[in-house]
Amino acid sequence: MGHAGDPAPSEPVPARTGRVPGVPRRRAPGARPAQTQTDKTHLDHDEDAPATHGALHVPAPGEGAVHGGWGGRRRTALRKVAVATALAGAAVTVGRLITATG
Repeated sequence: MGHAGDPAPSEPVPARTGRVPGVPRRRAPGARPAQTQTDKTHLDHDEDAPATHGALHVPAPGEGAVHGGWGGRRRTALRKVAVATALAGAAVTVGRLITATG
């Protein structure tokens, strides 16, 4: 059973730096017993996990709503007012340019 940092036995290791990640685990005397204990006591090998869709791609039950946040409604309203003001200012400027040249 290999560790995440250990290269596979048949895998070529580029120079000495490729061997460095596995060195602390090989020299640590408690690494293998801890791994074995975790495997035996924390993981259940007798029964499989139930087949479910999970929560990643299935929406949560209920209608669902978004609320709270950092003043989202107020900021949206301010953005709308700012856009309306900018458009009104642009319309006034274009109107003045048209009347000045015409």
